[in-house]
Amino acid sequence: MAGPGWRGALSGRPLPVMQERLLATNETQRRTEVDLIRGVALIFIVVDHVNGSVLADYTIRNFAFFDAAEIFVFLAGYSASSAFLAMEARHGAAAAQSRLVRRSWEIYKAFVLTGLLMLVFGLLLALARVPAPAVVSTEAPIFMAHPFSTLIEVFSVARQPFVSDVLPMYAVFILCAPLSIRMARARPLTFVGASALLWLMAPMLTPLLPSSDGNGWSFNPFAWQLMFGLGLMSRLRPDVILPRQPLVRWVVTVLAVAMTLAGVLLAYLWMRPHVYEPWLPAWLPTMVFPLPKKSLAALRVASFLGLAWLAYLAVRAGWVARLASVMGPVVQIGRHSLFCFVFGAVVSVVIEGFTYGIAGGRPSRPIALGGDIVAVALLLVIGGWWGRRKEGRKAAVAARQLRTVPCANGRGL
Repeated sequence: MAGPGWRGALSGRPLPVMQERLLATNETQRRTEVDLIRGVALIFIVVDHVNGSVLADYTIRNFAFFDAAEIFVFLAGYSASSAFLAMEARHGAAAAQSRLVRRSWEIYKAFVLTGLLMLVFGLLLALARVPAPAVVSTEAPIFMAHPFSTLIEVFSVARQPFVSDVLPMYAVFILCAPLSIRMARARPLTFVGASALLWLMAPMLTPLLPSSDGNGWSFNPFAWQLMFGLGLMSRLRPDVILPRQPLVRWVVTVLAVAMTLAGVLLAYLWMRPHVYEPWLPAWLPTMVFPLPKKSLAALRVASFLGLAWLAYLAVRAGWVARLASVMGPVVQIGRHSLFCFVFGAVVSVVIEGFTYGIAGGRPSRPIALGGDIVAVALLLVIGGWWGRRKEGRKAAVAARQLRTVPCANGRGL
């Protein structure tokens, strides 16, 4: 984990441009640790979207005040800045900006594909009379009633069926990433302050978002840009956001542990209102619950940052890298996250329909657990296959390019 950039960060010295470029050159491949964590987050997203899932009782949302969405968006910011720096070091800033713009278009196309797949599979479940909540979640009834207007709303991101709702926000963030990166490098404190201000103003800006029901998006991008921006900063300017003094680092670690333990307790209660309702005053839960995900509640941010600091320490200690060395298929899921996200969305709907269809209603725990195992196995197998396919293509392209490199005698290798 330790490299020239991190040493500069921990010593308190800003990262000069040449040092930043050197760090980018040394990281042409995305961090295996990042891919592992993102792969785990994508598995959580899949099982969290299966109604009746047994494994969903053990995902991160049950032990903290946030869920896999925060992890996904934060790492999207981190990866966007890593990709930008690596491309800039090899081909210049213009090429890096163009790559992010193309990536934003790829994400938009992935959203449209996911949205259409949700409508189609929801329609199939409805026609098969499977009593699964996914039928309504996929907005299949609306699609059956108003097919053409629904399709137009999906293409214009005004309607975002089931699981797909994080992708439009993600596409906007990647499209704006070149400007954000420029600002974060030049004026990091101004960037963080502007991001925090926009987060506070997010509820007032909701009417600016195209929406089929007038309520805005499931993920308010004006709020969630804070999480993406923190991911950018953690890669671009760790010297600004990481504590440097040993005493400060110790205090932050203690606070992170306390916050994480409090999150475990409160998240347990959050997911089980029947536990606290009989003995807590009625006004107290309303001060803590619910924690609006749409506008990225402050307690969600605090809970995420506490656990993120502990994860950072685990990465520096080498623990995450050791896990990654024995969890190759999960790393592949994280490395090819966009494909696996789209595939995972389909898996969520299919598995829910399958388990509800077998049970004729909400499935028993054995049936639900069987569905979970099939869902995770499919994601691991297909994610691994896709990763090997992509890497094989890259190797073939590299081999062709190597054969065309001119030798000293003027002929190719």
